[in-house]
Amino acid sequence: MKKKKTGSVAIPFLITFLISLVIIGGAAMYIYDKIDNDESSLVSMVNEVGTLSDEDNHTILFALDMSDTVTTDSDDYIDEEDDEEYYEEDGYSDEEEYEWEEDSEEEEEKETYSQQPYTFMIMRSEPVNKQILFMGIPSNMLVGESNKQAQDIYVDNGTATLTSSLEYTLGIKIDRHMTLNTESFKKICNVLGGVTYAVPKDVKTIAQADGEQYLSAEQAAEIISCANYSGGELQRISTASSLITAMVNQTSGERIAGNLDNIFNTIINMTESDISAIDYNNRKYAIKFMLKYSDPVDSESRSTRAQFITPYGKEDGKEFIADKYFADDIKVYFDEASAEEQIQTEENKSEQSEEQQEKETENE
Repeated sequence: MKKKKTGSVAIPFLITFLISLVIIGGAAMYIYDKIDNDESSLVSMVNEVGTLSDEDNHTILFALDMSDTVTTDSDDYIDEEDDEEYYEEDGYSDEEEYEWEEDSEEEEEKETYSQQPYTFMIMRSEPVNKQILFMGIPSNMLVGESNKQAQDIYVDNGTATLTSSLEYTLGIKIDRHMTLNTESFKKICNVLGGVTYAVPKDVKTIAQADGEQYLSAEQAAEIISCANYSGGELQRISTASSLITAMVNQTSGERIAGNLDNIFNTIINMTESDISAIDYNNRKYAIKFMLKYSDPVDSESRSTRAQFITPYGKEDGKEFIADKYFADDIKVYFDEASAEEQIQTEENKSEQSEEQQEKETENE
C-alpha cells in the first residue's frame, strides 16, 4: 500500500484556510464600517459621556468696552445769538439762511449722533433646564456700597470690582467675569452667525427695512452702542439684551457645540477674563448639552433657549436707581432663595445660641 504524501494534503488545507480568512475578515470589516457609519465612532461616544446637575449652573458678567472705537464726545453748536452774528458777518440773507438750514438737516442728524462705549450684561446659564438668561445693567445704574454708577466703577477699578458691586446691590452670586473690546465682540457675533433683527428707529446710522433684516457684526455694535434712544439708557440696555438674546436663539446650537473647544480657545485669548481652562473643562459637557438639545425640531423655527430681563426703577437726573423690589424679583432666576434661607437659618441659630448663653449667665 502506497502512503499519501504529506505535502499533497497540506497544500489544499492551507488554500482553504486562507480563503476562509479572506471571507470572514471581509465580512467583519463590512460590519465594523457599518457600525462606525451609524454610530459615528466609539471614541466620540466615550468623549460625549458626562453628567448634569444644578452645580453646572453658572453666572457670568460681560463687560463690553468699545471705548477703543467709540467716542462719547458730541459736536459743539452755535447758539441763537452767535448764529445771528455769524450770518450777519458773512452776509447771509433770510432766504439763504433758510436754504442752508434745510440742506443741513441730514448733516445735523449725523452730528448730534452720540454713542455709549460701555455695555454690561449678566448671563445666567442653567444647562439642566437648557435655558440662558441675559440681564442688561444700565451703565448709569447706582451699585455697590459706594453707590456709584456702574460705568464709573468699571472705568476706575475694572470688571472685578464691578462684579462685587453688582453682587452687593442685586444680592446674587456672579461666578466669573469677561471683558470684551470691539474686535472680540464682533468675533463672537460672527461665530454665532449674525442676527436677523428689526433696527430701532432711533438708530440713524443703519438703513432700515420694513420689519426684521439681517445685521452684520458691525451693525449689531452700532445698535448696542447707540446713545440716542428716546427712552434713554434703560431703553438702550433693553435693546442690547433683546438683540443678544435673538442672536443666541437664532444660532445653531449643534454647530456651536461641535466646535466649542476651538471657539473657547479663540475667544478666551481675545478677552480679559478669570475663566480658566479648568472651569471650561468642568462645564464643557453641560454647555454642549444645553446648546445641542435646545435647537428646535423644525429647522425653520427659532430656539427659545435664551430670554432676557431688564431692571426696573427710576431715573434720578442722569442716574438710574433700581427699584427696591427688583433684587427680590430676580432671585427666582439666580437660585438665591435657598441661599437666603440658609443665611436666615444661620442667623437664627446664632440668635438662639446667644439667648442660651444669656440664660446660662443668669442662672450662674
